Amino acid sequence: MESDPLYTAAKHALVGLTRATGTRFHREDITVNCICPAFVPTNLAPKEVLAIFPKEHITPMSTLLRAYDMFLEDSSLSAKVAETSLDQVHFQEPPEFSSESNRWLATATKELWEDK
Repeated sequence: MESDPLYTAAKHALVGLTRATGTRFHREDITVNCICPAFVPTNLAPKEVLAIFPKEHITPMSTLLRAYDMFLEDSSLSAKVAETSLDQVHFQEPPEFSSESNRWLATATKELWEDK
């Protein structure tokens, strides 16, 4: 998000942490997922912002709760990123690897480190 680079960096870090730890912890029956909400009116938003924010772009709290329920109801979901927008929950898949070498680095090398 060009208007807020710190927010964007933090969100990308959370997505990366979720994807990196979700698979590993799931082997121990611990699920790690994240929900990336669009604008949801809460007490954290300044009243001035709430007053002028376009209503057609507001995501209701019920959408976030539906995303939480999806994760709570299905323990097979781990390392998943759910983006909520308006009344929709979208699962964001990781991007494709740019080369087979990068795929190997991201997947096969974990075996090199696990016994060390």
